[in-house]
Amino acid sequence: MRKFTLFSVLLTSAVLCGCQTFWENPIFTVKESGLNWVSIRHYNYASKPIQRVSVRIDGSGIVTVREGTSILVSNPFASSNDAPNWNDIRETRITLPREEVIPIFQMLVNRGLFEKRSKSDSVNTNEAIFVSANIDCKTCGSEDDVYGSDPELAENLKSVLMMFYHPQPKQRR
Repeated sequence: MRKFTLFSVLLTSAVLCGCQTFWENPIFTVKESGLNWVSIRHYNYASKPIQRVSVRIDGSGIVTVREGTSILVSNPFASSNDAPNWNDIRETRITLPREEVIPIFQMLVNRGLFEKRSKSDSVNTNEAIFVSANIDCKTCGSEDDVYGSDPELAENLKSVLMMFYHPQPKQRR
């Protein structure tokens, strides 16, 4: 009986140790799904008022790009409609084949999108970048500027953002 108990404990610990790295592995192969999405929000603090850009990529291939100084760019549920820049928002939608979205998601996963990051002060004072994602039922969201916790990932996120956002010169009124 004693050997059986010892064997059961060893077997259980071997299974849990073997599965633990599987459960916590932040690098995985992305599967095609319309439920996958990544939302990248970029703020340019060098311009006054703050210039905002938001890019949301859905697994279905729909890419939504919002830009402007309105808080609606990064928060479509904002309610303070008396803000001075409330109407400064432009939105563009791009449709990609679903198979072209998977490599973008996979690149972000491979670059550490789902790795745990420690909080620290941002190294970039002129801009900030935030990300939220749901890929293959794994979720992440950054409460703090990604430049502070992972500058390399922040640059990769900015590259993805620039794939779809093409700044235009402002037209004078």
